[in-house]
Amino acid sequence: MERPQFSRISTKSTSLLPTDSNANVNSTTDATTAVSYENINSEIQSIRIGSPSIRSIETASISSELNVSEISNFATSVRRRVQASPHVAMNGGEPPTYLDLYPHCSSKTGGNLKEAEYFDRYVKISKSSDSIEFHDKLKHFFIFSTAGKPIYTMNGSDDLVMGYMGILTTILYTFQEDLKQDLQIVELGDGLKLVAMNKAPIILVAISKLPHETDHLILGQLHVLYSYLLSILSKPAIDKYFHNRLNYDLRRILSALDLENLDDLCTRLTYGWGDQAFAFYATQIFNSQQSLRIPYTLRSKMDKILREFQDDELLFSILARDTVITNYIHAKPHNLPDADLSLLLFIVSSLKNKNEDLWVPLCMPNFNKNGFLYVFSRSWNQLTIILISGSKNAFYKLKEIANAITTRAEQAQQGQFLSKFNHELAVPVSSLVPFVVKHFIYVNRDANCDANRFIMSEYPQDNRDVVLQMGFYYNALLNCKSHLTAKKSLKNVEYKKLSYVKWGQVSGFMLSDTSYEFYCITDDDVNSKKLIDISLAIVKWCKKNKSRLFT
Repeated sequence: MERPQFSRISTKSTSLLPTDSNANVNSTTDATTAVSYENINSEIQSIRIGSPSIRSIETASISSELNVSEISNFATSVRRRVQASPHVAMNGGEPPTYLDLYPHCSSKTGGNLKEAEYFDRYVKISKSSDSIEFHDKLKHFFIFSTAGKPIYTMNGSDDLVMGYMGILTTILYTFQEDLKQDLQIVELGDGLKLVAMNKAPIILVAISKLPHETDHLILGQLHVLYSYLLSILSKPAIDKYFHNRLNYDLRRILSALDLENLDDLCTRLTYGWGDQAFAFYATQIFNSQQSLRIPYTLRSKMDKILREFQDDELLFSILARDTVITNYIHAKPHNLPDADLSLLLFIVSSLKNKNEDLWVPLCMPNFNKNGFLYVFSRSWNQLTIILISGSKNAFYKLKEIANAITTRAEQAQQGQFLSKFNHELAVPVSSLVPFVVKHFIYVNRDANCDANRFIMSEYPQDNRDVVLQMGFYYNALLNCKSHLTAKKSLKNVEYKKLSYVKWGQVSGFMLSDTSYEFYCITDDDVNSKKLIDISLAIVKWCKKNKSRLFT
């Protein structure tokens, strides 16, 4: 009898809406090149030179449909600009690179570094014992026990960070004894910020020099790292290890893959850099899951196939492409929170042996932090089937269900269904929207949907410069002071928030209300009126195609 392949995640794993805060002048990361100019050159030219084709947007009609008549006045009256911070030297009218946007930690040498040198010195994770290199890093994460025993550090060797763990532990306990409360956030001046999270017997600390990172964002990052530890160990197991010995070394039960995943998580959470990493980053800052455009009939047909093979031992059925869910079926009494889904997809994608069926025990900490669920995973036809059960003996049953699902999907419509499904997933969103910006994100926050979902246009994921800048721009839009407009109705007052931000030739625009949020970036010198007109056209397209874009 075939034996299941157990993936050892760790040795003993089986046991917003934008606020009206002041604009953060220093926040930045690079704009995103979302589309191919070769594919949509005519649209690009209409934006750049103000071609008459811009009139086809029919702004007045769109504004009426979206209830944003005040936006036209806003577009003509807006004058506010967010300039680069004092230490950033903008290259005239040229779009800034991430060297312009990210802070230089050394005023003597930082400005002379090339992009690759800057990345290696200030951004890239390093486990060396070089204290100067350690202090130059823009971001640090520390995880240690309440007894000061190291568990994980983003940068630096064990010998180097051991002393810092002791200092941090002393500071945290002194704060508790003197003020009778946990230390959470400390502003250290010159943009340096320390954020702590006490999850005794585990303490997590982040130290950031990135001015665009808010307290709320960093606390969310710490929560993700803590959730990862819970997902591979569970809360009762962690408490058990430390109950008998307060100075227990948790690294004894963490595998090499766990430490690699923690490194990857830290990079994704801070910079959005890595394979399919920006989608994970956007999931955190927008508090929603990415969705993919699929025609409603094809998505419904795949849902029907997944539902057809539901079983008492099967709690959740998930179909994903890369790290994005295309179909999600769950038993009505149960539902996985978005935070658990993000970690689940991240862990499944990190597994090395993708040619075999995998059987992984995982704790879903936001669903139930006290026990494990059992995850069956199979790579299939550029997709990933994920089946989840509460029974540790359900491997063979879930394997049969996976076989039945793949057979039915491959035979549907005389074998044409699966090819159509994959073809539609491969169509770039940027080729379908009515007008082109460098990059946009549309977040659906309709109260009638089970969860928040966002759709975004494509960008060159292998372009590090683009990805690092993108995180800055979207954080800046999230944190800048919004212009409020109100539309009175008979029952209530519906508020909309608008922000228009400019960095040299790069412009950003945000529009939101209770049902959606729209963010876009363009590195062309587009005036505010035209950018808003284009944005409204894209918003209208997203609303019109809602059934195709969101599950």
